[in-house]
Amino acid sequence: MAKNLRFGFCGSGRFAAECLSIIAQKAIPEWVVTNAPRPSGRGLHLQNTPVFEKAEELGLKTRTTSKLSADAETIEWIMSDIPDLILVIDFGHMIKEPLLNMAPLGCINIHPSMLPAYRGSAPVQRAIMDGLKETGVTIFRLDEGMDSGPILSQIPVIISDEDDTASLLIKTCSAGCEKLLEFLLHIPSENWEFIPQAEAGASTAPKIDKSEGKIEWDESSINILNKIRALSVSPGTYCEHNGKRLRIHKALSVFGCDSPGKLTGIEKGFPVIACGKGFLKLIEVQPEGKKVQKADEWIRGSRMKVGDILH
Repeated sequence: MAKNLRFGFCGSGRFAAECLSIIAQKAIPEWVVTNAPRPSGRGLHLQNTPVFEKAEELGLKTRTTSKLSADAETIEWIMSDIPDLILVIDFGHMIKEPLLNMAPLGCINIHPSMLPAYRGSAPVQRAIMDGLKETGVTIFRLDEGMDSGPILSQIPVIISDEDDTASLLIKTCSAGCEKLLEFLLHIPSENWEFIPQAEAGASTAPKIDKSEGKIEWDESSINILNKIRALSVSPGTYCEHNGKRLRIHKALSVFGCDSPGKLTGIEKGFPVIACGKGFLKLIEVQPEGKKVQKADEWIRGSRMKVGDILH
């Protein structure tokens, strides 16, 4: 039986909050560091990170920072109680010395891809956009590079046709946390083996730009559907109708051939749009300034006719 390892937790986003929730069911971090509140929404009200909200809910000792590498007070706060390791998950900060190797076991990360593939901030979205049927989770120790440190463990994760970014993040989070807890609770740290990453097969998954959500109807229906699955929640996938933005939240790919962007017909009330290859049946949409609605409801009030074009 391994001794109970003491660990800190650095994270900010939803993926990190989900990881913290799962890990804390069996192992409690000594402390949590997360991003400081940031302006959000139309009113630019300060909003805490998902990790801050989860840490508060769990009653954990928590500290916020705007830029950890330049925050001498927070570094000193951590140094006053150095744990065996520091989990750094979905944090949004480059970890530098002295924090990088401050803890005896270093900084450990859960990354939702099979490294060295999809290094970067959007591995789940990029994997879905690329049409992958399988991805995975990598538990590794941070070094000075971007997701390039030595690997402790990797777990494959299947991507189903129904998966979108939200569901795949939960699947990868669960797989990664379950494996990490095995190391934290049951495997003595002297038996942990870190394997250097190979550079063969390395690829990057850069942050998603809002412009990538624009639907180009001359692409295949499969490619467009993959983009919708990956980006529908954030930053959103969209086209234009009558000069206004129309967000596409859900759709289905069907066979067919016609002019890209053309409304080719109505199937059981739902609009079917031609793509460069195949058709896309719209299921849920969101007209500019309105709420999400079923596409059959939208098409009835849109005044679109068969033959009209979405841009």
